[in-house]
Amino acid sequence: MARGENIYKRKDGRWEGRYPKGRKADGRLHYGYIYGYSYRIVKERLIEKKAEQIKLPSLSIRQFQGVFAQWVNYWLAEIMRSKIKESTYASYTNKFQLYILPLLGKLSLERITAADIEQVISVQQQKLSINSIHIIFGLMNSCFEAAKERNYISINPCKQVHLPKKEKRKVQALTRAQQALIEKESMKTSKGLPIILALETGMRIGEICALKWNDIDFERSVLEVKKTKQRIAVPFHPTNRTKIVETAPKTITAARIIPLSKKIKALLLCVQAQAVTPYVVESNGHDVEPRTVSYRFEQIKNAVGLKAVTFHALRHTFATRCVEAGANIAAISSLLGHSSIKLTLDTYTSSFIEEQRAVIEKFSENM
Repeated sequence: MARGENIYKRKDGRWEGRYPKGRKADGRLHYGYIYGYSYRIVKERLIEKKAEQIKLPSLSIRQFQGVFAQWVNYWLAEIMRSKIKESTYASYTNKFQLYILPLLGKLSLERITAADIEQVISVQQQKLSINSIHIIFGLMNSCFEAAKERNYISINPCKQVHLPKKEKRKVQALTRAQQALIEKESMKTSKGLPIILALETGMRIGEICALKWNDIDFERSVLEVKKTKQRIAVPFHPTNRTKIVETAPKTITAARIIPLSKKIKALLLCVQAQAVTPYVVESNGHDVEPRTVSYRFEQIKNAVGLKAVTFHALRHTFATRCVEAGANIAAISSLLGHSSIKLTLDTYTSSFIEEQRAVIEKFSENM
């Protein structure tokens, strides 16, 4: 529990206060800690310590030699690059180049205000969803916070900005009739394999493209999600060149084991007999990328008249069928590779309504 600035209630009953004590070799702040059995005592001692630190020359604001765009480049290349995946680095770089630097890039780092941040949000709200705005804001906040830790700015301007609330994601799943149409059309050609895989396993498009035959254990009737494949922009490339990368899944929980249904197992065994590459999904002797799979899905869904459906809806359809089959929330969350059960509940709240209704009815009968 927190009360006030950097003061927290510990599990052992004591209060803990944190204050800037000095600087590490890389310029980041080194913190000192104060402990006490009452909030008031810690608060008073914290005020005293902070007052003392103001006088220290090591904590005085340093001037950054360059504009915001130069700080962003330094932050990305020198601070973040070694901590994040290549695909994440490319995503961060792309978002800064497209949405942030055109408006803030030429300004001095220390002169950027909350009003400047609000202008970025206002401009991008005309093009992007609220959820995308939150992602962009999060990047700016982290970037400015790193500058503050190194004492290039005294205040993170993002801390004074209030964002509009996130939009609750609306899950789009196929009805059983729509699913039957998609499956029938997909089974007409080998190009439909990724669609059947998505409907039978709930795998993401990148995970399907990265799936290899040695990831499947037919004796145990399971497959293991180990990698994901995606096309990313090459950072700072003059012609916006892209490339395909294969990396670990997006989160720790996304690396998972999924049981095979009899239907998908039989299909995979037939496909394996004709395979010429290590990858499950291939074309003319080569593995394929998500963009190719998306194009194939466009052809299949248009053929059955379901133009508004996205490939990701197949994953939602799998989850919805699991709910209808009576699977518990923890099992569904694990199959989907969600980072938490809460995420599963938040995403599929409406799908669980019948299960919740059954619980209430059973409760009433017992009473």
